[in-house]
Amino acid sequence: MAMYFRSRLTWVWALLSAITIIAWWLGARSGTSSREVHAITAVVLVLIACVKSRLVIRNFMEVSRAPTWLRVTCDSWLALTFGMIVSLYFFIR
Repeated sequence: MAMYFRSRLTWVWALLSAITIIAWWLGARSGTSSREVHAITAVVLVLIACVKSRLVIRNFMEVSRAPTWLRVTCDSWLALTFGMIVSLYFFIR
């Protein structure tokens, strides 16, 4: 049993769970605020999703052991996706 608590994946899973609870709390808390606060909350929630995606890609898909070009490609894809989602949010809004 103690072996599981030494595993890096266990700690990453616990961090992902904690981040999910924080994101849920943040999203539920912003239900009665002004429109500007909604925009900030939306950007923060998308950023949290990108951080969680990076943790999953690096640890559970084992990209951390992959060649440098693949790690850079994955990080660039996440940054591009974050930028596109945020810009579309403000453009369509």
